[in-house]
Amino acid sequence: MLIALLLGTFTSLACLVIQIVAVLVLLRHVKRRTNRQANSPTFGQDFWSISEVMLGLFIGHMLQVAFWAKLYMWVGEFQDFYTAFYHSAVNFATLGYGDIVMSDTWRILGALEAGSGVFMFGLSTGAMMAVLSHLYTRQSPLIPKGQDLG
Repeated sequence: MLIALLLGTFTSLACLVIQIVAVLVLLRHVKRRTNRQANSPTFGQDFWSISEVMLGLFIGHMLQVAFWAKLYMWVGEFQDFYTAFYHSAVNFATLGYGDIVMSDTWRILGALEAGSGVFMFGLSTGAMMAVLSHLYTRQSPLIPKGQDLG
């Protein structure tokens, strides 16, 4: 069990690095883009900014799911990548279907992946809120006093 805990912890830390890199790259991209459009923000520009961040974060999550799936294959839990990826996605998203169950030796990895997934979704949510806040703040000088976007 100690080996499984160590492997799961290492994999969680690797996923954290993946997500932090994705968040930082995407936030800087949005900031650069919006600084170029400082005086004329449009609905379309904001739509694309939000879409790019969401897509980038999703890709980051899928890379992490694939990383966990490769770990499952490496320790011999699954023979094919499709099954390992499916099982990993179910764990990462904390769905817990239970239609595919790992052996007692490596079962703890599923729980560690679920915990990692919760943290990564939380980090992604925070990044999205930062982008939305940035876009809203950028729009607010254009909104007449006493009116709100909501």
